Amino acid sequence: MEKILAALLSIVILIPAATVGVNAYKYGTQSVSGTFEYSETTSELNNPYCGWYSMFGYSLTNGDSGEFDSTTARYLQSSSDTRLIMLEINLKNFNTGELSDNALAQLDNIISTWGYNGHNIILRFLYDWNGKATQTEPADISIIKTHMSQTASVVNRYTSYVYIMQGIFVGNFAEMNNSNYMDEASMIELADYLNSVIDKRIYLSVRTPQHLRTILKTASLPDVESTVTSGSSNFRIGLFNDGCLGSSIDVGTYGSSDMSFSSASYTSKGNRTQEIQYQNSLCLMVPNGGEAVLDNPYNDIDNAATDLAAMHVSYLNRAHDMSVLNKWKRQIYTGNDAFYGTTAYQYIGTHMGYRYVLRDSAISLKSYKQAASVNLNVDNVGFSPAYRDFNVYIYASVTDAEGNTDMVQCDVTSQTNVRTWYPGQTTNVNLSIPLDGTNTADSTITFYLKITDKTSGETIKLANDIALTQYGYELGSLDTTAAVPLSSVQAD
Repeated sequence: MEKILAALLSIVILIPAATVGVNAYKYGTQSVSGTFEYSETTSELNNPYCGWYSMFGYSLTNGDSGEFDSTTARYLQSSSDTRLIMLEINLKNFNTGELSDNALAQLDNIISTWGYNGHNIILRFLYDWNGKATQTEPADISIIKTHMSQTASVVNRYTSYVYIMQGIFVGNFAEMNNSNYMDEASMIELADYLNSVIDKRIYLSVRTPQHLRTILKTASLPDVESTVTSGSSNFRIGLFNDGCLGSSIDVGTYGSSDMSFSSASYTSKGNRTQEIQYQNSLCLMVPNGGEAVLDNPYNDIDNAATDLAAMHVSYLNRAHDMSVLNKWKRQIYTGNDAFYGTTAYQYIGTHMGYRYVLRDSAISLKSYKQAASVNLNVDNVGFSPAYRDFNVYIYASVTDAEGNTDMVQCDVTSQTNVRTWYPGQTTNVNLSIPLDGTNTADSTITFYLKITDKTSGETIKLANDIALTQYGYELGSLDTTAAVPLSSVQAD
């Protein structure tokens, strides 16, 4: 903290260490204002719902849960540095009928244990780990639907933990290929049924844009802004790309020819450019992630950074494909931003999902016992927006001349929708802070910004070189003790 123009104005403006410049105004009716700038950090933030994920597999059985408890304990030790985990749950032991009570108890134990340990869960149910789905899938689609219903009865208890469900239970590794149930009618039947039984707070995802268009029966997408701002749960199917950046067609994810995307051809695959453009709109609304595979020019850092941003990728496997991941650890990022000179691995790892950088703020208080105004400019430098709702708070610490402090909490969530802080954009956030009638005369008022996950209450970290306190990040301070005419002085 430092005094600005104290001798000239008798005004004290207290600012965070990250502040670069200040403009200050003060006049006798207690009006005061200040502008503040902040520095960006390249630190890894470890925020929820994005970043590298770890993957672990279970086979449900008729046995007790002891085996699963010990397996989970080992898994937890190797996943301590990832927030996201993928749990593959193999159901092949029950491919002829219903899941047993023991199997459902095992599933409950697995999900609850991972959730209680602070992980966001990506779930994938499957019948195959060996590329032989046609031999291990149930012989009748009704059994798959029964399994969907049974597992949903467990999954829906844990909407706070389960973030995404991948696939529709079928295909090799449940990747929706080489299955007896990937004809158009069966795929739609399974996808529609899964959508009907899984809680709407959980995102679903399918393997390719072509699959999604087929399930939706259209190439058209809903309006992004209205979908996001309404919080609609009617549109919640995203993508997982386990051939991400693997070739010009992402290993069969895309086609090689132009597609018209007409009503007659929405079930076709478009070329790479078309499908990435499709994802660019789609994945402002729903998550996208997967695995980067096969060392090739498409996953060299310059190409990878461009395409991952365009596809709004928010999560990738940290253990596959190691040929790509090790290349990223060797390559250097040379973009024109704060990450210049870091490894490609660091750049990609810190930019998957949302990443908010507070650039500057303007804070003003027109008179005591009136609302303060807080204006923020926030850059989302990440690849994607946030897909779950966040709460936004402004805290105001009001300290009078005798040193007595009153902390005021202002919930301003209704004044800004963090989900609309889109990637690659600067969002101007204008907030009115009521201060609950607090007398701010002859006081120092320090403002803080705190963003929290609505589901867990966890504080969302900003990519700024500012200390995180229990009240969030300090924006700056105003001093209302002086009485100088408004027009008399402006400090640069």
